[in-house]
Amino acid sequence: MPIAVAASRFGTVQIQTIPGASCSLAVHVNTGTFGDAPPKLTAATAGVDGSVVWSYPAPLVPSGHGRHTVVCTDGGRSSEVVSDFDIAARKLEAGGFTVRVEAVDPNRGLSSVNARLEPSLVAARDAMVARITATLEHEWKLATRGLVALTLLPTSADIAVYVLPGKGTSVHATAADGTQRVLMYVVGDLGPVSAENGVAVVLHELGHIWCCIGPEAGSDGHWLEKIPDPLLQGVDRFGLMTHPVTCLVGPGFESCPNRFSERELRTMDFTEIPAPPPDPCIAQKNTLNGRLATERSTVDGGKTQLALIDGRIKAIEARYPSRVLPPDVYATYQDLVAQYNRLAAEVDANIAAYNATVDQVNALPC
Repeated sequence: MPIAVAASRFGTVQIQTIPGASCSLAVHVNTGTFGDAPPKLTAATAGVDGSVVWSYPAPLVPSGHGRHTVVCTDGGRSSEVVSDFDIAARKLEAGGFTVRVEAVDPNRGLSSVNARLEPSLVAARDAMVARITATLEHEWKLATRGLVALTLLPTSADIAVYVLPGKGTSVHATAADGTQRVLMYVVGDLGPVSAENGVAVVLHELGHIWCCIGPEAGSDGHWLEKIPDPLLQGVDRFGLMTHPVTCLVGPGFESCPNRFSERELRTMDFTEIPAPPPDPCIAQKNTLNGRLATERSTVDGGKTQLALIDGRIKAIEARYPSRVLPPDVYATYQDLVAQYNRLAAEVDANIAAYNATVDQVNALPC
């Protein structure tokens, strides 16, 4: 039975055969050191015009050659055709790339990783994988101010993030053939990494695909000097690509940077860089700080009034040390004491409200 190849390139192939024939496609490429393979086998049925078109993920692999093998059957007839294609050298473009996340089995380990993996850390691994999978696409969009699209795929991605149930230094690695991967450990040099901060670590390691090189960067790919971005605030003000990364630690939380600075986005070859989206945590903090200023003013005003009333009370007590007061002075004295007690209770309540707002500010992870 006839099979004619109409198009064949990495990521797509089109053939012409008998209408209704059942066909399968196998893709063969050299995946290199860290690269993912494309889907191994996909099936399709020829349309009424006899055409079949396959489009499949074409992950980052070394340059060279690949091969499409197509087999079609129709009743008792079967044919096979092989088509070679070229794979050009490619770098990951910041405008869009694909990522997959894999939980590493502590018993099987991972190629070229010698760190000890612990079954007791599987729960922490799974929590981190779940968090990364659920939030990475959105967090990457926020981190890059909407300039870069990251798409999560279950297989055949440009770069894989391996989450390891062990202790080690998370790292982005590039092989000599251009393939890349990220190793993410659930326990870092300073102790366990929370699932939320695991996302920040992955953002940092993916940032190493492009950053940082040149006279402002060290040999480890980090900036030599921390320069604040005028449009970033709080823990994010220096961007993501500093070392050591400066995190904010508070009661029950640890917050690490998760926004790229303008100079980091420029390493991704962007020239027109918008302002970052508003940070809801910073907005809430600014609102609370405004409330603090008002509450502090109220407390200070109350204390000033208390001091004035207290001065009048003490003046009467100094004038009449025996505490035997004329009736009119006694009435004034009693009224002042009542005012003082009433105002003191108000000041105590205002101080409590001020301290409660301080606690809210201190609890914010920004």
